[in-house]
Amino acid sequence: MARVYAAFVGCKVSQADSEAATGALARAGHTAVVDPVDADLCIVTSCFVTAEAERKSRQLARRLAGDGRRVIVGGCAAALRPEQFRDEGVEPFAGRDWGELAVALLAAGAGDGRATNESGNNRRVRRATARRTRLTLKVQDGCGERCTYCAVRLARGPLWNLPLADAVTAARAGLASGCGEVVLTGVNLGAYRADEHDLAALVGALTALGDLARLRLSSIEPGHVTGALLTALADERVARHLHVPLQSADDGVLASMRRPYRFAEYREMVAAVRRALGEVMISTDVIVGFPGESEAAFARTLAAIDTAAGLFGRVHVFAYSARPGTEAAAYEALPERVVKERMRAALAAAARSADRARRAALGSAAQVLLEERRDGLWRGYSSQYVRYYLRERPRANVGADAVPGRLVGAVADEVYRDGVKGWIE
Repeated sequence: MARVYAAFVGCKVSQADSEAATGALARAGHTAVVDPVDADLCIVTSCFVTAEAERKSRQLARRLAGDGRRVIVGGCAAALRPEQFRDEGVEPFAGRDWGELAVALLAAGAGDGRATNESGNNRRVRRATARRTRLTLKVQDGCGERCTYCAVRLARGPLWNLPLADAVTAARAGLASGCGEVVLTGVNLGAYRADEHDLAALVGALTALGDLARLRLSSIEPGHVTGALLTALADERVARHLHVPLQSADDGVLASMRRPYRFAEYREMVAAVRRALGEVMISTDVIVGFPGESEAAFARTLAAIDTAAGLFGRVHVFAYSARPGTEAAAYEALPERVVKERMRAALAAAARSADRARRAALGSAAQVLLEERRDGLWRGYSSQYVRYYLRERPRANVGADAVPGRLVGAVADEVYRDGVKGWIE
């Protein structure tokens, strides 16, 4: 049996796949560890969404193999360009089901339990036994859209949906193990269809679970934010946060990207969300430097993500990266200097929006899901996806309810690091 360390690069789907790898290997008798130094075998779930994510995937795999450990790489980058992972100690995994790998390793007798490390074999091995506070539940895979810049659909294969009953069973198991929050994820989550059940039905089934503290959606496309879904999301245990990719606020660029909406429609979707759900924090993705993006087109995107627009509390900014196999890879690229300048401006605007969201959280009561306690401060996220660093008030009964995976009342009184700092109430 092997001692296995798992890591991932990329989105919540990569995270869910990485956790699935650990689970499959554990069921086959292998042991998960929290430090690669203790591992005989490392599993990397790679990402292909940008050239930078692909580079980080290669870098991670080679670093883990640097001490002579065997590294197996799966995920999008390994599926689309496996040759880049054929290196000393590194090998790509062609399958989509990590359970296949577990069976193959078991048949081969992989791992002899003697992990190398700088301290020798007397080093205490730290197994991955700490309970999770958040369950990342993948319920959908694959994408039928044809955005011109995106290669992920090429890697993920046919559409797949987890049956609603299986999703409920998985959520129950996660809640029973100590998770307080369930995060639904998928490559195109809003396209979830299992028999007669859509995403709204799935949200309704999960919010009916008595042990659920909070439900969150990882990401959803603008066209999938329907009235029926908003009705389901109105449940008080659903996080007041939606991540809805915008990519550009210019209609010409959106058309070139083959995104199925105009910016005015996106803005109306945000307004509909806030009419239905109140003060929801909207986060988003934007791509700058897409081929053909003019100065005026970029200015529209910059204005949309800045604080004056009031649309977003968090913005993930990506420089356009041509992905092999996509239609946009054949488009004429903008000069690198122009892309870098636009990246700097967009990142500055994103920072202003994030700062505004943090300051808006000051002085207001919030429910925070606790994750861990480090350096005397509890850490966790509010419903609106603001990170909190929390002190315990000096009273005899304080901390009685402060355990990982539990919601606590909190009030923040200062901006701190990447979030806010305050007190557990």
